[in-house]
Amino acid sequence: MLPYIEQPTLQIGSYELQAFPVLVLAAIVAQFQISLSRAPKAGIRRRTASELTGWAIGLGLVGAHVFDVLAYQPAKFRENPLVLLQVWSSLSSFGGMIGGLLGLFLVMRVREMSGAAMLRFVDCLIYALPFTLAIGRLGCALQHDHPGRASTHWLAVAFPDVSRFDLGLLEFLYCTALAGLFLVLGRKQRPDGFFIGLFFVLYGPVRFQMDALRIVEMRYQGWTPGQYLSIVATVVGAAVLVAVFRRAAAARGSDATA
Repeated sequence: MLPYIEQPTLQIGSYELQAFPVLVLAAIVAQFQISLSRAPKAGIRRRTASELTGWAIGLGLVGAHVFDVLAYQPAKFRENPLVLLQVWSSLSSFGGMIGGLLGLFLVMRVREMSGAAMLRFVDCLIYALPFTLAIGRLGCALQHDHPGRASTHWLAVAFPDVSRFDLGLLEFLYCTALAGLFLVLGRKQRPDGFFIGLFFVLYGPVRFQMDALRIVEMRYQGWTPGQYLSIVATVVGAAVLVAVFRRAAAARGSDATA
């Protein structure tokens, strides 16, 4: 099994800087830079992409915290509703996706962007997501804040109490593999919406299985909130991919008959 590694820290005067917030910041920077680098290829001006990415990240962080509190810590919310304002205290990856995408949709509607332009830009954002999640989950793996079920599997981690899965580590490994796949696929022009559909189809089922290993999460009818959202993500991703390939096939048919 894998060794338990204490989270690296840096002492700056009386302040102890941990690896987790540094990696969260690095994940945000990665999301911003990768999205901007893809935007010109999608016909989105860099300034527009910068503003929209900033909105998506900011609203995503708010959504990540609000969803985490309401879905996973309802008792804490009932005790003190103001905990919703402590955005820095806890985050949920699915909550971040929901908050970022819904908020971004509203911003793009206010800007009166066309449906095609919206789709192209969101595709840029989702292309960057595996890279962002991989960096962020590395922080979770070092902080060991997502302990899983006890196991003697070779991917289990030797926690101080018992060997168990570290779900942050598992998702870091999977998202790193996804990032490598997207890096290869992104070298060629893909139909608009391709990376949206592909990400959710590949992420949803694996995230569902990982959440089944959780030991400290709220469960509703036996499933975690993440498992329910994993099903939704998989269905949405499959629907998007079907629509993308149908549109591409129709375009090829039109070109052939022209």
